[in-house]
Amino acid sequence: MVRSLHILTIAMFLLATGVWAFVQDPVPPSSQQNYFLDEDEDGRMDHLQIRFLGVITEEYINEKIDSLVVNWVDTLGHAIRVIIPKEKLVLDTVSNRKIFIDLSDKQNMFQQMTGLTSPDFFTYLSGSCELYLSDGTYYRVNVKDGMAPTIRSCQLKARRAGGTDTLKVSFSEKVKPAHSCDVYMEFWSFKDSVVRELVPTSIEWNVFNNEAMLMFDGNASSNDRLSVRDSVRLLYACIKDSSDNAVTKKSKFHAVEGFFPFELFRQNLVTTSDQERLDDSVFQLSFEPLDAKVPNDSAWGVAVDVLGSDFETSIREILRMRSQDDFDASKVTVLFNLRIYTNLGSFVANTKYKIKGNDKRFKKSAKRLFLRWNMMDAHHRRVGSGAYLANIAVIIKYDGKTVYYSEDEGITTQVFGVLRR
Repeated sequence: MVRSLHILTIAMFLLATGVWAFVQDPVPPSSQQNYFLDEDEDGRMDHLQIRFLGVITEEYINEKIDSLVVNWVDTLGHAIRVIIPKEKLVLDTVSNRKIFIDLSDKQNMFQQMTGLTSPDFFTYLSGSCELYLSDGTYYRVNVKDGMAPTIRSCQLKARRAGGTDTLKVSFSEKVKPAHSCDVYMEFWSFKDSVVRELVPTSIEWNVFNNEAMLMFDGNASSNDRLSVRDSVRLLYACIKDSSDNAVTKKSKFHAVEGFFPFELFRQNLVTTSDQERLDDSVFQLSFEPLDAKVPNDSAWGVAVDVLGSDFETSIREILRMRSQDDFDASKVTVLFNLRIYTNLGSFVANTKYKIKGNDKRFKKSAKRLFLRWNMMDAHHRRVGSGAYLANIAVIIKYDGKTVYYSEDEGITTQVFGVLRR
């Protein structure tokens, strides 16, 4: 009897101290309620939530679990395995069924990626975990996408002297705009530190819905117009992904990464009535006002705007010049290289021009440089009606550094028509 009471006392002691929890059967993780999380919404996974099918304790974690291995993708696109020791598994004391893993100290290693269900190459290299137990067994853990979409990049292309501004926004995954929202973004202005809604005149989505082109009225007031050094962010609950993860109030501002007011103006069809003088130059370079409508349907050529405040601001941004650095127009160089052929490839005419920013014809103000072709071949003979090819290269440099090259925008060959009346 005394021996039985002794055994019963030991058993009650073990139960009270929780030691029996050490030897309970393994509790498997859930297959449906585990999530990768992006708590700071910068586009990189930084937390994990794993749910178990039964109650677990700190003692269970210490005694039964060895580690958790996370399969992800690094910044170079390579598959990596991140080993999380049991000491980093934090128990949710409210439900006693969840553990949280903080990976914020490693998130700079990770690819900016939040879409585990999108048709992306990276998806096949990530989005899974293995939970290893102390006895060597392990569970494959199915982890779902719990991360809201974010902005991957945004590039502004601003038109000078009015026109349409465009903002190209790339998202971290395929997105679904909420029908209840009239606008989807807001921007912070560096000019007055005020946050305003970003209201485009229209939006065009690509076929995958992971990229949007926003068009704006270039004649809008300066306060309402997005400009260089501004930043944008997604509005709360107005953008979701395919898993219905919506943007939260933690959404971050993303710096506008590009500002390119350099624009090459061209004409696709020109009509002439044999009024050009055969003793004129085959090509002529003129310095026109910024609002000059050249080229046009009676004057074929290429034109680019040079100098002025927007031009200077763009060069400063591209070259990351400091505010105290002086802008020197004499360091600006514009180069034209134009070759014209018939549609059968026969040579017609060509020219090269090199202009410095301190050329007296600028008169120290912004001008539209217009390189005009007078519809004559290299021998000063009038060309006939038909289709022609133009190989175009326009380069703008500042202090020897290229800030614009037409080839970078895919502007190399243009097909245009000449119609004689």
